[in-house]
Amino acid sequence: MLKNSVRFSALLWAFLFCANLNAQFTQSAYSSFGVGEVSWGGYSQNAAMGGLGISFNNRLFLNNINPALVATNYEAIFQIGASFDSRTYNNGQTQYSSFTGGFKDFGLSLPIKYGKWNLAFGLSPYTSVNYSLYETDNTSSASQLDGSGGIDQVYLTNAFRIGDNLLVGIKGSFLFGSILREIEYTILDAEGTTFGTTVYNERRSFSDFTANVGLNYSFKVGELKKLNLGAFYNLEADVRSRNLTKFESRDLNGNTSSSDTLVANVDSQITIPHRLGFGISIEKKDKYVFGLDLQSQPWSNYVNEAGVKGQNFGNAFRIALGGEFTPNNLELKALSRFTYRFGVHYERTPYLINSQEVNDFGINIGMSLPLNAFWGVSNINFGATLGRRGSVVDGLIRENYLKLNLGFSLQDQTWFVRQKYN
Repeated sequence: MLKNSVRFSALLWAFLFCANLNAQFTQSAYSSFGVGEVSWGGYSQNAAMGGLGISFNNRLFLNNINPALVATNYEAIFQIGASFDSRTYNNGQTQYSSFTGGFKDFGLSLPIKYGKWNLAFGLSPYTSVNYSLYETDNTSSASQLDGSGGIDQVYLTNAFRIGDNLLVGIKGSFLFGSILREIEYTILDAEGTTFGTTVYNERRSFSDFTANVGLNYSFKVGELKKLNLGAFYNLEADVRSRNLTKFESRDLNGNTSSSDTLVANVDSQITIPHRLGFGISIEKKDKYVFGLDLQSQPWSNYVNEAGVKGQNFGNAFRIALGGEFTPNNLELKALSRFTYRFGVHYERTPYLINSQEVNDFGINIGMSLPLNAFWGVSNINFGATLGRRGSVVDGLIRENYLKLNLGFSLQDQTWFVRQKYN
């Protein structure tokens, strides 16, 4: 009993620690638009399969894409993940690189009624803003544009198994976070000497609730295989926004000489459109799975704080094709018990720049390394994505990127089992 208490205390400490972090997951010049880059969901094991996770979930891991699949976790599971992004930008004339990374997400699934009802909660990114751009007319002025932050979500999921084949899930999320934008204007003389800078600072804070419902149905195909069908619907969200805007003047040493507040905590609202997802997969238990997912979100219905609908946004969708394979999970040799993953994804992002679509394509690979230790059954998850976004046509920016995902999951069926002997 003491051992179980120590384990649960460690998870509680991890939850409190992670709750103070921002769940950031990427960087992109295109995140300067709207509320930033949208997360399509998924933990490290999903990312290694191109984002697959609407119709299938490995019972050893968590799923935050389709809430119904939380019901596949028969035991208590804790999972945490980090993401690292190395990216090269090219506008057809100049090229530069950047790197970011850190904590991404975590979650905990608890069996309330074994095999019938599961409860899960966690923290994951909803959107992310991370960019730094430099503009100059090569004569008398230059501008440095920086942005950071995003919208995160704390969620609570209830998932139920109805009969042998049907899973139903309901997920409630609280959206919160801030987006910081800074534009630094520099005036130069004929010799390029800086007179000083004027800085535009904007902080937009967001908070509200949204909900997601999901279904999953499985039926046997042959003696050892089954076909999985999944779907979810995320409701449209009217999110409260509070804006604080300032102008600052800075001297040559970077010290603020004057400051003027233009907008002080003015409340407004944005509308984030609904999201719909479908998935299908073929599975052989404890051996392999292969599937296809499609998600769509009509960002042409996005409404900004000024009440303008669809400005610089179109309808987005994402296709993921991938799977996983375990040679023999009963074999003593480590390489046979590893789970290997692969996938590709194609995404039409929400952004419309100069009437041009911004598309994203990536190839994904990964693996899970099982660890059997005194604290229970655990896995270390590795994944990598090599991809390209955008182009250099009509003033767009092409981004070549390498994403690395690292995750850790812990499963133990004894946490919430009544002890017969103490």
